[in-house]
Amino acid sequence: MPPIKKIFTTLLILFISGWIFFFNAYYIPHPVGNLPDDTYYLLVKKGESLRDIASNLEDMGVISSKGEFIFLAKLLGRSSKLKTGRYAVKPDYSIATILENISRGKATPFNVTVLEGYTMAEMAALLKSVIGMDDREFKNIVTDPNLIDSLEIEAENLEGYLAPSTYNFFYEENPDKVVRKMVSHFFESLPDSFEIKANKLGLTFHEAVILASLIEEEAMLDQERPRIASVYLNRLRKRWRLQCDPTVIYAMGGLDRRLYRKDLEYDSPYNTYQNYGLPPGPITNPGVKSLEAAVNPAKEEYMFFVARGDGSHVFTKTHRDHINAKNSIKRARQNG
Repeated sequence: MPPIKKIFTTLLILFISGWIFFFNAYYIPHPVGNLPDDTYYLLVKKGESLRDIASNLEDMGVISSKGEFIFLAKLLGRSSKLKTGRYAVKPDYSIATILENISRGKATPFNVTVLEGYTMAEMAALLKSVIGMDDREFKNIVTDPNLIDSLEIEAENLEGYLAPSTYNFFYEENPDKVVRKMVSHFFESLPDSFEIKANKLGLTFHEAVILASLIEEEAMLDQERPRIASVYLNRLRKRWRLQCDPTVIYAMGGLDRRLYRKDLEYDSPYNTYQNYGLPPGPITNPGVKSLEAAVNPAKEEYMFFVARGDGSHVFTKTHRDHINAKNSIKRARQNG
């Protein structure tokens, strides 16, 4: 065979071999072992290198060689285009599919469940742990007067207006966007005629939200929420102090113990043992049922309630009956 033909044949063989290698490595999935046909999730964090991403994929078992992944990403100019986020990965995904998704930012959101009764501080901690949000930035946003004014909310912060729900949030999603989603959901899920009903009870819109937050913290049984609302409204009408324990707990920054008698003297405008009327703002973010109860209270004359310890309460009209109820519950606990 003439030298030129020999060189050409060699180059052709090398080209075909290289193409076969490239096609096989790039377009054919190479999971390790017999992985179940499940969806795995790769979290690409800020500051992670191409090698870090490749190592994580190899550890997950969805690629057989991190070296191949690194080589192909660099060969195709994708190594500097990989975006942070949470990406769905299946064993039948090729390197081509994985690189395509990460370089184009085709991320999968997290389902983040914010429970009724979460405070802004608890939400900040949750969002930091799940989607990597900067909790300090979140706290700055929910207290930003310009944002609050733009949302037409008459309050010093957004406590009470961040609706509990299950949201789809992306990894490191913009905190401003997250907050706006939650506030938008709050107004979308408000009970019918909420403000009109609040005004008929002598409450402003904001005061009704404050009342709902107290109900949220006190009630465990849905059927008791309207009754608890009526107790607080009865106390407000008679100019009694509300004496709501959760307001003291909130004023003290949250407690992981029971309240002591001395705690009831804690100096704070939120302490309803020391101050008349509602606290200056919500003490948590209430759910729809508490908001509903706040403007649809039971038509009862109860002035007191005390927890039985099983989630329910004993409601009474007089101070003497209230003391008797407390003593009865205390004896029952002592007797097991």
